Amino acid sequence: MQSPRSVLVFLWFVALLAGCADRVEIDSAIPDRDPSKAWSTDLKKIATKGGVRFAELKNTQKGLNRFLAWASEHGQHSDTWKESKEDKRLAYLLNVHNAAVLHNLLRHDIPDSPDNVDVGLYQWDGAGFFWGSKYKVDGEWSALRHISFHDTVSRYQEPLLWVALYDGTRDSAPLRWWKRKNLQAQLKAAMRNFVNSDRGLVETADGWAANPLFIDRADDFTFWSDAGDVCEWMAGYAKGKRKAWLKEQTGHCSLTARAPDRSTDVALGKATVHVPEVTPTTPVAPED
Repeated sequence: MQSPRSVLVFLWFVALLAGCADRVEIDSAIPDRDPSKAWSTDLKKIATKGGVRFAELKNTQKGLNRFLAWASEHGQHSDTWKESKEDKRLAYLLNVHNAAVLHNLLRHDIPDSPDNVDVGLYQWDGAGFFWGSKYKVDGEWSALRHISFHDTVSRYQEPLLWVALYDGTRDSAPLRWWKRKNLQAQLKAAMRNFVNSDRGLVETADGWAANPLFIDRADDFTFWSDAGDVCEWMAGYAKGKRKAWLKEQTGHCSLTARAPDRSTDVALGKATVHVPEVTPTTPVAPED
């Protein structure tokens, strides 16, 4: 049992961290009408399979700011959306989170990696960008990581959502706009594309190596599904030789993570798609 003093020290540290976080103010008045359609049009122009066209994003930042300003005071709670509107609520969270990531990259002058951003006491890799930067969403201030982990994936217990949460790096699935209807079908299609791409699963000399997401969040893919291991889960979305190899691994999954690529997801060119390194790292522990 922890002593009262240790509890107080922990609470003090948490409060100190919270006080060091940036509350990001958006340079825009709150629009009278939902600007989602206009922002989705802008987003489709700057998001490519090979990365984000940040030069063009800078030219459309007014639309990004208007969308985030509107989202700061609107959402499922402020606008009393019904519980039956799950696709609408999830699409809203995904699109707002991803827009905030883009905004945060812009305000930090597009760093080489989001992990290199330091904010106050948030000095470790990724902390300043994802925990030390808070955006106002639906009337409440939330860190980017809190929106993705707590408000989205954990609340709805759906591992497919990981493919939709853009983190601004080359380890992410390609950025896109999420529509409010038939979201599950969109997520499944995006996951199939991701698993069957080199960003998701890349061939190595002795098999295949997965995007670090599938190793780091392996428990999410199995706990919230009927899959026995992450190989079985990914096999449900894979095709061709990827699917054949994953099915062979099911039950004794030895899938490894390729080397992470945490560089900022800057578009390399119209026809260029970045191919990650294939050096394998941590393997998935086989099931007993």
